[in-house]
Amino acid sequence: MKTALVVTADANLRARLLRALGARSVFTEAGEEEALRTLRTTQVDLVIADIVPPVRRLTHFIAHTRQLSPVGVVVCLCPAEGLRAEDEEALEAADFLLRKPFTSQELARVIRQADEKHGLVLELSALRTQRPATPQTVGETLNGASEMAGPVLAPVVKEFARALSAGFDLPRALDLFLDAVSEALKPSRCALLLAEGDGAEFRIRAHRGLARSVANSVRLPADGGLALWLQAQARLIQVEEAQARAQDPQAREIARELAVLQAVVAVPLIAHGELIAILTLGQRITGLPYHHRETEILFNLATYLATAIHDIRLHHELRYQKVYIERILAHMSNGVITIDREHKVTILNRRAEEILGLPAAEVLDRDLRVLPSPLGDFLYETLTTGRTVQRVEIQLALRKLPLEVSTYPIAGDDPAPLGAVMVFEDLSAAKQLAAEKLRTEQLHLLSGVIGRVADEIKNPLVSINTFMELLGERYEDADFRHRFSTVVGRDVKRLGEIFEKLTALVREAEFNFEVVEMQAVVEDCLTAVGAKPGPDTVNGARILHLTDEASGKRVTVSVYREAGPLKVKADRAQLQKALAYVIWYLMGKSPGEEVKLSISLGRSSGVTESIQVLISSRTAVLKPDEFQQIFDPVKGLKESLIDVGPYVSQRIIEAQGGQLQARQARHEVSFLASLPVTLA
Repeated sequence: MKTALVVTADANLRARLLRALGARSVFTEAGEEEALRTLRTTQVDLVIADIVPPVRRLTHFIAHTRQLSPVGVVVCLCPAEGLRAEDEEALEAADFLLRKPFTSQELARVIRQADEKHGLVLELSALRTQRPATPQTVGETLNGASEMAGPVLAPVVKEFARALSAGFDLPRALDLFLDAVSEALKPSRCALLLAEGDGAEFRIRAHRGLARSVANSVRLPADGGLALWLQAQARLIQVEEAQARAQDPQAREIARELAVLQAVVAVPLIAHGELIAILTLGQRITGLPYHHRETEILFNLATYLATAIHDIRLHHELRYQKVYIERILAHMSNGVITIDREHKVTILNRRAEEILGLPAAEVLDRDLRVLPSPLGDFLYETLTTGRTVQRVEIQLALRKLPLEVSTYPIAGDDPAPLGAVMVFEDLSAAKQLAAEKLRTEQLHLLSGVIGRVADEIKNPLVSINTFMELLGERYEDADFRHRFSTVVGRDVKRLGEIFEKLTALVREAEFNFEVVEMQAVVEDCLTAVGAKPGPDTVNGARILHLTDEASGKRVTVSVYREAGPLKVKADRAQLQKALAYVIWYLMGKSPGEEVKLSISLGRSSGVTESIQVLISSRTAVLKPDEFQQIFDPVKGLKESLIDVGPYVSQRIIEAQGGQLQARQARHEVSFLASLPVTLA
């Protein structure tokens, strides 16, 4: 352990010096007089004094520091300017001088040099005062005069029993133990240092006779000096033994730490092979040394106290963890229930009480059958089988409450679970929210349908109404009648398609299933949309052409067919409509006047054989958000009724046992329709 005394009234400078001194035991004082009082009771290795002009008393302070701490190193911090000649002469008495302002590197270098000088001073002092070890201490030559007789030992044991009966109150147990030691051995000073945090250092937690500055500031490192020696040797040590080996650096460190603690004996408190605490004793008030019989009994009693300290700390740690877990459970948004091996409920958190409407007092420590069914069944199955249940939706028999339940076994050292835990969530609010969301979506869909229908039928009705007004006047005109029949027929057909699509959008169609050849369905679909076969074929593909009179687009369709029958069981008319809606969609998404489509028919060779129709276009263009919402009718209605075509086609094909998928490559948009193959 290294000790340091910082003398400064500047709080910022004090904090900076404390950071630089690291793990040392640091004493802090504001002025020189307070620092000298500390030096009278504590051995200090390093003194860092902040000097403020004028420095008339500096010589007096350094002289007293040398007298009180002969091996201590003095470092003075002084301003770079404003010092007189006599001040400069006074500062020469210090070992090191650091002028302000200074950097952290400069401060660290001076502290390192001070440590090196202090080590050399200690070695020189050890060589000058070296003496041979004596086989006996003075106390052992007194013919057992200080042996603890039975009448003296009995009160000690009684006081020690009181310390162990303090329950889990650690400060009280430590105070009672020191009272017993003080009553029996009459030391001038005594202290108990406990391992703190992760055991990296020991701090004074109970003492008798020590100065407050020593009790608050001393820190013993666990990896060096006295603590390391006690951990390794597992026996007590007296200061005479350390002083007799002054040539050993570790012994010198032990002697210095005992001197700082104003102790002549250090006793380890060891439990489970671990150094739990250190008991230090100062000189007896009579001046006589401690006899080996006394220290032997004290070591045995300290071992029992170490076990008690270990158990008390373990109890507090477990209690803290229990309270911590209970607070977490109390504020969880999910309900939690646990049972033990005896099928008794051990935990029912606040949220579980609220969801189930069961007070914890009526459930805890009772059989799991007190829980509403089927919660107890899930917990019992997990406890007996060890299986985990993940996010299963159930409905309680009580109040028809919907819950999402997960269960887990509580594993221990034995193969059988120690218990089971259930985490559940009330789905009532989620289901209500989903129902409201569905109603909102349906309302939006209805609003979109009404608005889109008005837009879609407006143009056909205008043209029909115009021709009807002119029909009486120009009926005899053959060209007018031809134009009338063409335009009105086209618009009436368009109105029919609009209402068919709307019907399929809002309700399920009635299907008349029959075995059909997919090639024939595709041919009928192309004929219905107005495609006419061309005079040539390309690479075995039939080429068809059609012209969309409404948009003026010219469409070229290439049809590829795999050899062999391609029979499915479906509604011929509805399937034809589904394919037509996809074709019209791809035509509408092609920006130019030239549209190219490709239709491929074949079989899939998978686990379940199916007939596939691939409709693709290299002229259609879709934005990324459009492709993501291609089967969303609400989004589609924002554009036009053409955009809900894929959704309607998907509903028709899925109702017939098939699937419709959309794909987007770099230069191609395609739809793949799959229907189960039939052998009939």
